[in-house]
Amino acid sequence: MQDTKKFIGARIRKIRKLKGFKQSELAELIDIDPKHMSKLECGRCFPSFDLLGKIAQKLDKSVSDFFVTEHLQSRKILTEKPI
Repeated sequence: MQDTKKFIGARIRKIRKLKGFKQSELAELIDIDPKHMSKLECGRCFPSFDLLGKIAQKLDKSVSDFFVTEHLQSRKILTEKPI
């Protein structure tokens, strides 16, 4: 279970950074305490589905983007994968 928390937190952090938001900025946009945002990204707690929806909306992503793992696969697997 701990790995899942860390994975989701890491995905939130990565997407947030790619979108150019500071952690405190995103926390303010979704109306949560910056400390709670930090706990989410560090994998110390799960976001509720509603909160994950708010995060996705502010980052212009879908909730499913936080669960995508294809980027963790090797280049060979990805290039050989049927479309």
